[in-house]
Amino acid sequence: MPGEHAASAVRALLISVDGAPGVVGLAGGGGIRFMRSLRALIGAECVERFRVTNRWEFWLDEDGRAAGKAVNEAATRVARDFGVRFDFCGSVVVTGADDAVAGWVPLSPGQVDAILQRIAEVS
Repeated sequence: MPGEHAASAVRALLISVDGAPGVVGLAGGGGIRFMRSLRALIGAECVERFRVTNRWEFWLDEDGRAAGKAVNEAATRVARDFGVRFDFCGSVVVTGADDAVAGWVPLSPGQVDAILQRIAEVS
């Protein structure tokens, strides 16, 4: 059912600094498995989320700048389209957001397409 955290994979989008963005599956069900899969994709011990819109959240290395990670130009430019005024460093994972479920939700195919289109426009 939409908005529920299922144990199956959660559709997300990985925007790496130096590669093409791609759809990834995060461990569903929330908790430790979900965070472990995020940390592995981002390459970070500690991740934080930042709500870019009321429908998308960007997950990133909370120590990315201090660790000397490169600015993620694609993720930063997409976020700037929505008024964000700082740079995202390192790889970014995008999930859906839904206040009704107090956290993340899978991206819909339409959301993935919209984000990829924005990335293509700024590349």
